[in-house]
Amino acid sequence: MKEQKLTTANYKGTRDFFPEDMRLRNYLFSVMKQVAVSYGYEEYDGPMIESLDLYRAKTGEEIVGKQIYNFIDKGGREVAIRPEMTPTVARMVASKLRDLPRPIRWFSIPNLWRYEQPGHGRLREHWQLNVDMFGVNHFRAELEIFSLACDILFAFGASRNSFRVKVSHRSLLDEFFKSGLKLKPEQGQEVSKILDKKNKITGDEYVALVSKTIPEDATAVSKIDQFLAATVENIQTIPGLTGETIQKINDLFSGLKDLGLSDIVDFDPSVVRGFDYYTGFIFEIFDTSPKNKRSLYGGGRYDNLIGLFSNEELSGIGFGLGDVTLQNFLETHGLLPNLSNANTVYIPLLDDTSFFAAQTLAKQFRAASVAVDLSLQSQKMGKQLSYAEKKGYRWILILGEEETKNQTVTLKDMVHRSQEELKWDDALQKVRTELS
Repeated sequence: MKEQKLTTANYKGTRDFFPEDMRLRNYLFSVMKQVAVSYGYEEYDGPMIESLDLYRAKTGEEIVGKQIYNFIDKGGREVAIRPEMTPTVARMVASKLRDLPRPIRWFSIPNLWRYEQPGHGRLREHWQLNVDMFGVNHFRAELEIFSLACDILFAFGASRNSFRVKVSHRSLLDEFFKSGLKLKPEQGQEVSKILDKKNKITGDEYVALVSKTIPEDATAVSKIDQFLAATVENIQTIPGLTGETIQKINDLFSGLKDLGLSDIVDFDPSVVRGFDYYTGFIFEIFDTSPKNKRSLYGGGRYDNLIGLFSNEELSGIGFGLGDVTLQNFLETHGLLPNLSNANTVYIPLLDDTSFFAAQTLAKQFRAASVAVDLSLQSQKMGKQLSYAEKKGYRWILILGEEETKNQTVTLKDMVHRSQEELKWDDALQKVRTELS
């Protein structure tokens, strides 16, 4: 009986990262890190597995009930593979609360897992930039977070009209539900879920869901539509909203104007973040291209997470940007660079006697921070040049018996289809100049 071979397919909703994929991933991570560090944020990381109770406490019911990867470990403990990073960072900050200088500015790019149906921009496993600030209970923290979030896209070459930032405040929704619609808490939770998926369902489905949730008010749909259409200028006309929350919104948008971001930031009461821990401003960034018209990432203020672990309250604000949605955005707008192996130099081996001379030359280039791929076996030159072309190498260093004697090398440029004989140091200098 023939042996059954294992499948080479990866687990559904995950990706294999071949070398060319890793070049892209490393590029995405490096740009995001550079922007976060430029704002004074420090990198951290946490464990892949946490106690399930950590997510039960504040993560949304949709994730804990349906999307989380959880199991009982060998010690009988309920644990979960992290579906998000904010509860972990809150736990870590709380563990060293007295020792950390404030404000606390941290970032991380964790690997996250959710059991959901894979689709465009959505996988079961992904990486996500998380940026968080703790200890500033003032809208200036929002201004910094919004600015940083936009600067990440600008750092990848995005134009100002390629995305929009949509902002709301959690208290607006709570106040409108409680005083404007007179809803019970459980009704408010259901309507919040309906609004969160409003753009993913038909208008008739939306009306039916609202009517079913609020059967006692035949005007509920029109009231909600009026609320969702509110602007900074007319929000005071919406019933049930307090002057304090309205003032916070006016202050924020005044600051955004001074910061030069008002042209890409919109007030939008329809923004409803799905996590239960948000307490203040919430925001989402949307791609404006018709080819990828979707939410890219978002975040908001959370003031109660630290209180899960400590008697001391500490305000937090942050956002998460997934690598899948970021890559889709960059591809849609033609912003992905050519991430080839062009910066690597290749040294073919013409014969076995030149191997150690080639090793010496390779060491000299590597010591100068130039990557070198050195052939380990002698083959026909045509075969070795074919290998170099497939790898995408630009520079070929040809070292034969005569070149070894004279400490020279034939430097072949695969892009311009030219070559010249140079001293080792001159060849190194030319390659470094071209790479700089």
